[in-house]
Amino acid sequence: MAYWDGKQVLVTGAGGFIGSHLVERLVRTGARVRAMVHYNSRNDWGQIEHLEPVVRDAVDVLAGDVR
Repeated sequence: MAYWDGKQVLVTGAGGFIGSHLVERLVRTGARVRAMVHYNSRNDWGQIEHLEPVVRDAVDVLAGDVR
């Protein structure tokens, strides 16, 4: 059993380059990932949209602002 198996993780800034790669790695190691992307009127998820469908479908994406 890997360390991240079944753990819940929130990644803020997940729409960026580093955040999206972190999301991908966490999903692939078994974590349950909730990704927060900065809200915009286009409903664009940034780099999350470019992940493989199997990874993207495993992520719960929230659009908002941490401020």
